[in-house]
Amino acid sequence: MNTSHGNAVLPNSRRQAAAIAALKRARTLAVLIALGLTFGMARAAGVNPDQPIRLDGMELFFGIIPAEILRGHPSNHEEQSMHGGVPRNKGVRHLIISVFDAKTQTRITDAAITGSITEVGMATQNQKLEAMSFGGAVSYGNYFAMPNQGPYEIVLNVRRPGDSKTVTTRFQYWHPR
Repeated sequence: MNTSHGNAVLPNSRRQAAAIAALKRARTLAVLIALGLTFGMARAAGVNPDQPIRLDGMELFFGIIPAEILRGHPSNHEEQSMHGGVPRNKGVRHLIISVFDAKTQTRITDAAITGSITEVGMATQNQKLEAMSFGGAVSYGNYFAMPNQGPYEIVLNVRRPGDSKTVTTRFQYWHPR
């Protein structure tokens, strides 16, 4: 056995034991990371509503996109001017709602929609969701500050054209990690 100090040479059995111990630590760390990611996604999936959201003869689909993604579009892209332009603040998200008639599955293109988003303990943000067209398909959207993972309470008020009543849906949302 080599007993010199510094760059000591380990016998094969000790090198193998050290390698096995390192491999076990790496596997344990990988399992803990996977469990943490799985728990975070499961929590978000467990709180975020199934889609479509069915509401008074309508089906609503929603999406939430970080504004940073939209800032990357070319300067002449329609996203750059929509809703007064893409905000430069960090943590801003673009809420997009698509609305369909539940019976006919036709897109509702002239609804009036307002939305509010509230993070626990913070002020409520209220916005009109403006109609926007991409490839001939009309959806509704606007920007909201959503800098943390959540939970956020999202409230949507939808009024169909020619209808005097407004219907409301409310749900909690967590950003998936």
